Amino acid sequence: MGLSTGGDTGRGATLLPTRQIRGRGRPVPFPATLDRTMRDDYEFVILGAGCSGLSLCHHLLESGVDAPILILDRKTSFEDDRTWCFWDVEYTPFTHLARKEWSSWSFASETGSVTQTTEHYPYKYLAGRDFYGHVLDRLARSPNVTVRLGEEVGGYAEESNGVRIGTSAGRVLAGCVFDGRSLSPGSIAFEEARRRSVWVPQEFLGRHIRTGRDVFDPGRCTLMDFSVDQSRGLRFAYVLPTGEREALVENVYLSEAGLSSQAHRGEIGTYLEDAYGLAPGEYEVVGEERGYIPMTDHRFPRRLGERVHSIGMLGGETRPSTGYTFLRTQRYCRELAGAIAAGSEPPARVHPRRLDLLDGIFLRFMRERPGECPEVYRKMFAGVPPDALVRFLTERSTPLDEARLIRALPKNPFLVLAAGALLECVTGGRT
Repeated sequence: MGLSTGGDTGRGATLLPTRQIRGRGRPVPFPATLDRTMRDDYEFVILGAGCSGLSLCHHLLESGVDAPILILDRKTSFEDDRTWCFWDVEYTPFTHLARKEWSSWSFASETGSVTQTTEHYPYKYLAGRDFYGHVLDRLARSPNVTVRLGEEVGGYAEESNGVRIGTSAGRVLAGCVFDGRSLSPGSIAFEEARRRSVWVPQEFLGRHIRTGRDVFDPGRCTLMDFSVDQSRGLRFAYVLPTGEREALVENVYLSEAGLSSQAHRGEIGTYLEDAYGLAPGEYEVVGEERGYIPMTDHRFPRRLGERVHSIGMLGGETRPSTGYTFLRTQRYCRELAGAIAAGSEPPARVHPRRLDLLDGIFLRFMRERPGECPEVYRKMFAGVPPDALVRFLTERSTPLDEARLIRALPKNPFLVLAAGALLECVTGGRT
């Protein structure tokens, strides 16, 4: 999460770049018609069958592209392994799949709480199972699409007539490649971004719980509750109630806390007891999520070669100051697909450039003044009208919205940080 997605991030023996869920039922049915025999060549090859890869394929089809498309992924099935949350500020092909929405959300710190309500922009909850099932059904109706699971991609190299890709099943030639694989810890892209940018990791673990009595208010979610112990780093709880007796409860750190999964679970248990009076024996855990979302102002390259494009987290689709990824991914994939269908140059970005400075300031504040963040965020939630705040968080803000946000923030520390961020924008430097 962060000002974030409905995300998760936790850190045990390994760091996970995106959310993973255990114990959420059977895999999503995979249409057999998509598992076609691989050809020697394709017009488009998409690496990664996650949100960005599947979304791009969906938008390509909706844009009228009928050339051969191949999607490769090393996973062997589609699990109910993600939850995406976003504000309903614009149309997407997947908004109608949301299982739950909230028009009210709360924020809390040690000094008090704030509840905001909007009539225009509800907060949506989209389960991985529903997204995967919907997209796979759409792809299965298109004879030009092949999806191969369990395929390792060894690498690719550009040639005069395309991009040669090595896979565990052989080699294929692509007219164009879209790399939507995750920004994995330890990878060259991950380590370069961490070294050269302002970097705030979002680590989390979430538990889907079911209680034996009415506990939660399904009409309101908790975006950030900073009233929890801060001794291990900047931390908040995130609660998405899907009913009076069910909720996703996440333990989120905006720092390299390095907690084990068991430590995260312990902190969630303490929070449930303190905030809701739930003793360990009064609820069951029906699923668990963990993840690691890099929040960074690193400028990820859109082009990795003449015929190779990056999409998703690898293309910089995670909002630097919040960790939100879903809407940016949909915007970019829609614009990219439209450009491909029209034979025009792919877009370089889909968000206003002026927001880069604000994102950089917020990132620096989280990194350099973590102890002040809870109260600053409380003032922001209390002092900015909800619709204006949502528009800022979703990169749909007007200059007036941004002026309201700036007015609600403490001036001195942000002016100092703004000067540093502006200097780096001008010089192209990084801390």
